[in-house]
Amino acid sequence: MTDKVAGGASAPYPPARQAWYAISLFALVNALDNVDRGIISILIEPIKRDLQLTDTEVSLLVGFAFSFFYAIVGLPMSRFADTGNRKAILSFGIALWSLATAAGSLAKTFPTLFISRGMVGAGEALKGPNAISMISDLVPREKYPRAMSLYQFGISLGSALSLIIGGVLMGIVGGKVFNVLGVEMRDWQLVLLIVGLPGVLVALLVFTTIKEPVRRGRERSDKPPVTEVFRFAWREKAFYLPFLLGAAFLQIEIYGLLQWRIPFYQRTYGWGPEVVGPILGILSIAIVPIGLALGAWLGERMAKKHAGAMILLSIIGTCLSLPLMMLVLLMPTAELALALTTVNYLAMGIGAPASTAALSTVTPNEYRGQVFAAYAFTISVVGTALGPLCVALFTDFVFADEGDIRYAMFATAGIFGAIGLWLKFLCYGPYKRRVEAIIAAENEALG
Repeated sequence: MTDKVAGGASAPYPPARQAWYAISLFALVNALDNVDRGIISILIEPIKRDLQLTDTEVSLLVGFAFSFFYAIVGLPMSRFADTGNRKAILSFGIALWSLATAAGSLAKTFPTLFISRGMVGAGEALKGPNAISMISDLVPREKYPRAMSLYQFGISLGSALSLIIGGVLMGIVGGKVFNVLGVEMRDWQLVLLIVGLPGVLVALLVFTTIKEPVRRGRERSDKPPVTEVFRFAWREKAFYLPFLLGAAFLQIEIYGLLQWRIPFYQRTYGWGPEVVGPILGILSIAIVPIGLALGAWLGERMAKKHAGAMILLSIIGTCLSLPLMMLVLLMPTAELALALTTVNYLAMGIGAPASTAALSTVTPNEYRGQVFAAYAFTISVVGTALGPLCVALFTDFVFADEGDIRYAMFATAGIFGAIGLWLKFLCYGPYKRRVEAIIAAENEALG
């Protein structure tokens, strides 16, 4: 075992400038991840046009392809996040998903585009366990809400940039055919090439400028077997089971709505991606950071008085955002839908950092990579695969009309969002008791 593990519990945390630089760079990586992942939602209609796909087939591209490869890579590789060089693994993952996004520009058929999006999922499977594991070693527990808020900002920033960049680019290249180094490319193919290649530079930046932090908060110094991780999670199943299942159900609701929001505006109000994409992106950049900052502020203050603060804050955020999401879908005009979306962005930001901070708080360091891989599996495999698919199935087989996509999205949100919220309530008590036990053990160790 390396020196970075041994004695890590007593080692001082890195200087603040070094720690917050690394966390800021991880937020940038998160943004890049969500640009490459989210850009496909802007391109749904032109991809359907050129490849002659149904909504259900498109949902397999935007959801299942990503999730299937994510699952194959994510869980096995998570063990390396607990023992290996996290910086190197993360850098490799960034380069892989960036090149895979760019490679989508060469896809001419459904299977080739499916493989390209799958390799994006494989690369992104390496991000979460390694980045979050490093964050938990860069700052003390009382700073987790702030750190996770900054990290989560990357998600909202990337989602917003995918809308802005994708919308602007489609406004420029939409409906045109280009010759790039002798290769004929349609509009959506050129967009994938443009947004994919810059990620290679970010991978180099992570690899060359971030120092691997000392591991801390470990209950053992050697590499725990997989069976031990499962035994730990099963022993604490009163928390982990509803927490992970709740995350999956809520992600089905959230990702299903996010991936189909551009077709929703296009089919319901006649607003194309070049119009609504930049508007949604600018609103997200302007409003979500306010919600994240408010969530971090509330989280740090609530945690001083309430052991269950992180899950409670997550519940509050979901109770605010879920009804707003559903109401957006029923608005008679695009303007009213955007107005409610603005309020919803604030609500989503408030609760966003809490779940990740909660999981970091109650999971020992040597298990974090694998536990976070299980968490990522529920949201990026189960939720991401089923969310777009559920909306598509409702559209194609229940309502049988592409123009009724708003009702398909409403049904998905109502069913899966309600179940996810109920599961959040179930895990509150076990989480609170475990945090109280951790605090008591720390106080006893200090004498």
